[in-house]
Amino acid sequence: MINPNKMKRNKKIYLHFLSGLALLAMLAAAAVIFQERILLFPIPLHQKHTFRFKHGQPFEELFFSKADSVSLNALYFTTPNPKGLIFYLHGNAANVQRYGRYAPDFTQKGYNLLMYDYRGFGKSKGTINETTFYADAQMLYDSIQQCLGFRQEDIVIYGRSLGTGIATKLAADNHPRALMLETPYYNIADVAQRRVPLLPYNKLLRYNFRTDVWIKAVKCPVFIFHGTNDWVVPYQSGQLLLPYIDSPAHFVTIPNGRHNNLRTFTQYHQALQNFLQESAGR
Repeated sequence: MINPNKMKRNKKIYLHFLSGLALLAMLAAAAVIFQERILLFPIPLHQKHTFRFKHGQPFEELFFSKADSVSLNALYFTTPNPKGLIFYLHGNAANVQRYGRYAPDFTQKGYNLLMYDYRGFGKSKGTINETTFYADAQMLYDSIQQCLGFRQEDIVIYGRSLGTGIATKLAADNHPRALMLETPYYNIADVAQRRVPLLPYNKLLRYNFRTDVWIKAVKCPVFIFHGTNDWVVPYQSGQLLLPYIDSPAHFVTIPNGRHNNLRTFTQYHQALQNFLQESAGR
């Protein structure tokens, strides 16, 4: 004899199962359709925008162009008698108007700083995909040597958040003085899996940023900063990179540090100063 209560329970389980599948399907669709918006979140600026910063550090606005109608906007902060140059690859969202406020963290330590906007960010123009991120970074890196007069051994590549993957690829393909990574990820699929598990991100994502692969080929010293309370790129994702680093590696853990506030910690500035001195002495 059929048990009506059992049938109701089975029906509820089945409906919950279908709801779960529907939710996963919606998340998968969002991962495919909106990943540029979710992952990159570029914010453009009007071409007539005037950059202003409260810190008063001297800077020059530069444009780097390529044959395929690509124009990359950059800010070049300078200091007298620089010890070298920091090539800064910023995180997602916003543009160099936001990240330019960090310039004193580097110029006050005696370094020039070049930061640029990726395609579609700020005043930069061009069609974006994962390959163009790497090609543009390499073009800027070459221009630093050709136009700004710095040798590779004078350049420190600094990646923040999204920019850590691009910075690592650039360091693997070249011979900079050092690679510095602030809140790095193992790869993008790892971060997504930690946030929303169960989806096959390796097949869904058009952007992978395989830091775990490229960091094996980095030959210069690697310096990493990561906070324990990072909810954007989990601390554990950054830690996973350590076994893959063959060059000298230094990992600074900042207790209670979040994704966007490491520079508010004295420990960060002390470590940055020590790292710069150590890399310069090699």
